[in-house]
Amino acid sequence: MFELTKLITNMLLPPFNILILLVLSFLFLAFKFKKLAALCALSGLTILYVFSIPYTAQLLNDSLTTEDNLTVEDYRSAQAIVVLGAGLRDSKELYNKITVPGIALERMRYAAYLHKETELPILISGASPNGNSEAKIMGQEFFTFFGVQPKWLEERSTNTKQNALYTREMLEREGIKRIILVTNQWHMQRAKLLFEAQGFEVLPASVGSGVTPESYELNAMHFIPQAGAMAANMQLLKEWLGFIKEKL
Repeated sequence: MFELTKLITNMLLPPFNILILLVLSFLFLAFKFKKLAALCALSGLTILYVFSIPYTAQLLNDSLTTEDNLTVEDYRSAQAIVVLGAGLRDSKELYNKITVPGIALERMRYAAYLHKETELPILISGASPNGNSEAKIMGQEFFTFFGVQPKWLEERSTNTKQNALYTREMLEREGIKRIILVTNQWHMQRAKLLFEAQGFEVLPASVGSGVTPESYELNAMHFIPQAGAMAANMQLLKEWLGFIKEKL
């Protein structure tokens, strides 16, 4: 089921959908449907351009971002800090054979800061589809690199909905309802929605640069296709699809 979901998601997003349009264009051309062939080819090229420029990534990022506008004093009113996993990677570093990627490390850094400012206990939520425990590896690295010992490890969830469900099962035994939720700003709206659906009162602690300031001017590079921009757009589009799915 996990692999099927990934396949369908990839088919809806560039570059897979562009390839589908180009194949359709060749098929229509082979059967002499020249207008349909031209329409598919033009649509594919348009999608390729729009989702390979930094300006689109900026717009998508801003559309997913809501400013937290909370202070340390606000966060001290919570009962626990919940940090969401973000995958694992193989490691050639000497400290472990498996480690966390950059996205997860940024979440851990902010959670460690909030823990030291609020003295609230930390729960880590996440597991990999291959059976590895994101929570366990993150817990080890919290202690190794930040000197922080998480209190709970939720090691079953492989998506955000399960993060919320299994976290609720663990924390309701402790009478904890008001949490600080740590994840990336582009992921926060969906994560907050799902955790609130489980009965939590969520204080969002978003990792990221926030909404693009109006003082930042556009330049020509915002409209030049770039590989990095395409990767960012795919991540943001995927998040929008997930958010819409949960809202329906």
